[in-house]
Amino acid sequence: MRAFRRLPPRSAQRVHDQTALRSGHLREKQINDTLGTRTVQLDRANRFVDSVVRSLGDAVIVLGRDLRVLLWSSGAQELWGLRPEEAAGRALHTLDIGLPVETLLPGLRRVLDGDPPGGPQPATMIVDAVNRRGRTARLSITVTPLHEDDASVHGLILVLTAE
Repeated sequence: MRAFRRLPPRSAQRVHDQTALRSGHLREKQINDTLGTRTVQLDRANRFVDSVVRSLGDAVIVLGRDLRVLLWSSGAQELWGLRPEEAAGRALHTLDIGLPVETLLPGLRRVLDGDPPGGPQPATMIVDAVNRRGRTARLSITVTPLHEDDASVHGLILVLTAE
């Protein structure tokens, strides 16, 4: 019969350290795999939302309650010449675009206050604007409240369509 050789304490510690290291690498790989999967899912969701936004109208702008830009669509970029990162976080009235914001403000505030002029239907306003090329553009702007889970108004969705 063979006698088992007892490992010296250092060797036992080394084996333990190697096992812990392998276990750590395995956990890291699992986290990376999960992160990769979530990234792919997020990319798909973003492409889907972009597709929905592009389908709504020529341009879509989402504003918070303070009328700061939360979303600036590629159509808004084409219309006004501002990239989404240039518009995001800025108050609508501070943007150097040809949209008569002062004319829109009373209607926007009514929708924010929960009183859309069209009743339960989204409010629609017709305005003359000047696009990034300096051309006059008649726009139909549909304003819809952006609701929280509790039905409170969180902001506004503006869908701009050339007439």
